[in-house]
Amino acid sequence: MMDREQFIRFLEDFAPKNLAEDWDNVGFLLGKREGELKRVYICLDVDAYSVDAAIEEGCDFILSHHPFIFKGMKSVTGENVSGKKVLSLIENRISVFSMHTNFDSVEKGMADLLAEILGWRKEGVMEEVSVSPSGKTEGIGFFTHLDKALSCKELAEYVKEKCKLPYIEYFDGGRKIRKLAVCPGSGRSFLSTLPVDVDAYISGDFGHHDAIDSMEKGLSLINAGHYGLEHFFVPYMQSLICRQFPEIEIVQEKTRFPGKIL
Repeated sequence: MMDREQFIRFLEDFAPKNLAEDWDNVGFLLGKREGELKRVYICLDVDAYSVDAAIEEGCDFILSHHPFIFKGMKSVTGENVSGKKVLSLIENRISVFSMHTNFDSVEKGMADLLAEILGWRKEGVMEEVSVSPSGKTEGIGFFTHLDKALSCKELAEYVKEKCKLPYIEYFDGGRKIRKLAVCPGSGRSFLSTLPVDVDAYISGDFGHHDAIDSMEKGLSLINAGHYGLEHFFVPYMQSLICRQFPEIEIVQEKTRFPGKIL
């Protein structure tokens, strides 16, 4: 076991709250900071499956990427899904900590992790947030150039293989791809501000009209899915915590893509 407060401070220092977007809700969201910590459950989303699994595994702490509490809650009762989760966590003395856009922006966070998985070199961020103590620009997403120009289909195949995706969707803008923009998670909000020399944009949660408008401009879109580009958070944080705190038991949620394609 170890001190819960010490573990929380480590998470807060690793991905500082000031790096999060203004609309986000990150940090220690449920429970008491004091006391001992024994077992941590790491997941992307704190859904009913994750809560039940954490209880079954005897965990007393959940670390998630997506915020456990995001929109306002006017009541906490057993009459709705959100209320049931909160009550179950409290009844089983499980705390919850979430690191979302602060993890996306921080050095050695989501953008750096995805760039490493894809074997690409970061050449600047899509939205600058801060400068790290080492002097590197921190922010959302990244730009890169391919060593060899690819077709949209070839790029989609590469991303699917590297990210170990069960499926991927691509929209071909019609030109060879050399310069890329990449945003883990949901990147629709950056579509209108992409530099004109970007040949393809890789992200998740693109809509039909996003694709049609982009292709008319010659911009290819690779829809790798919100979960598809962020599920690496779980094994990454498991490895980081094990190195830093070998005395903590870690339960890593198995990869489970929420969507299925027939």
